[in-house]
Amino acid sequence: MEKISQIPASPMDFFLFPVWLHRRISIRLPGLLVAFLFVGCFDLLFYENLAEQSVFSGSPGRVFFRIVLFLILSFVVGAIDVIFTICPLADFLQMIGRRSEKYVHKRISVILMKSYAISHVLFIIPYAVALYSGVDWTQVGPVSAQQIRMLYAALATLMPILPFIQLGVLYRTISIRTRIQPFGKLILICAAYFWMQLSGSVVVFVEGLAYSLLLG
Repeated sequence: MEKISQIPASPMDFFLFPVWLHRRISIRLPGLLVAFLFVGCFDLLFYENLAEQSVFSGSPGRVFFRIVLFLILSFVVGAIDVIFTICPLADFLQMIGRRSEKYVHKRISVILMKSYAISHVLFIIPYAVALYSGVDWTQVGPVSAQQIRMLYAALATLMPILPFIQLGVLYRTISIRTRIQPFGKLILICAAYFWMQLSGSVVVFVEGLAYSLLLG
């Protein structure tokens, strides 16, 4: 078997992450808990501009309470996001594996949950620029500074394709960690696209509830 250190680099490593990273995704619980917290922090940080809402301002006691509450809500939201999004897809993947008699790890759900969490790294910089740069993107026009217009064009181009790159990350994890044939993987990714559209609406609703509690 080819060693991880000997796997040649690929242009897709930049977008879909290196093969060695997908192979090293473990099935251990502590890493999954970290994944829940990471995704939840991402969801709440980029739901609204927390700096504009002065969420973490005030007396030291108030700030400490808000930080603790933020972490608790992040974990809950992240767990709901990850589990609700990935578990049905993992079950579907296992069904495909049984039908095609191809190897699928019995803890593939944990592997995919962590892969899904890792895929959120792709969104951090674009979302941070869009939400926390201080630019009113609705006012960008021909009279705006060239740098702002170029940045706006880059975000407008990148944002719509990021969800598809995220699906590509999941596809690469499935390709590396299972023996499912390409047709089965394609069916799963198509199902994942439509399911994530539906689950995303539920996650946004949960984010709204958590955000209300955070501001309350």
